[in-house]
Amino acid sequence: MGTQKKLKVSRHFFVAALVAATIGGCSAKRQQPTPDANAAVASPAAQATQAAEAKPRVTHVASADVSSKNTSAAILEQIHQANLKEIAIGQLAEEKASSDEVRAYAVQLVNDHTNADQMVAATAQKKGAHLRDSQGSHGKVAQQKLSAASGAQFDRLFLEQSSANHKKLISELQQEREDASDDDVEALIDKIVPILQQHQDLAQILMKKEQA
Repeated sequence: MGTQKKLKVSRHFFVAALVAATIGGCSAKRQQPTPDANAAVASPAAQATQAAEAKPRVTHVASADVSSKNTSAAILEQIHQANLKEIAIGQLAEEKASSDEVRAYAVQLVNDHTNADQMVAATAQKKGAHLRDSQGSHGKVAQQKLSAASGAQFDRLFLEQSSANHKKLISELQQEREDASDDDVEALIDKIVPILQQHQDLAQILMKKEQA
């Protein structure tokens, strides 16, 4: 075979090999998956995590609502028990007071706290709160102590107890009024505190008269 023919054959095989290599490279590129496509497909666990993070959380809101309801119920029960206590010792003073002024104060105490307790009961019903029908043990002990006294001693003990009870309740309700998040309970406290303050003032005036 001549030199020129050999060169032609060599060039022919070289071109054929180059074409084959080019076609093979393009085919490999088409078959290889792209990294972006794999990255775009998230695992089921990752999808679940993303869905949980995207879902709005209402647990804390529900807990806050329950806490607010419990706080409101506790305040209503507190006022209710104070009303029962003042009504009980007021009724006792209507019978045992030795002074007409003390007896008149006792009558006002019973009437005002009865009306106040009706407001408490209405608010409790609106809130779905349950109020106990009887006094707590502390109120019963105070009532028993008064029952053992008589005359001027009874008047003094009754006025001292009523004044101390009202002072304590006013202080507690004013603090709870600042911390409360229930509009109905706040409005109730705003109505009751002035009544309690009037009772405390009257008790102080009568105590001074008794001492004189």
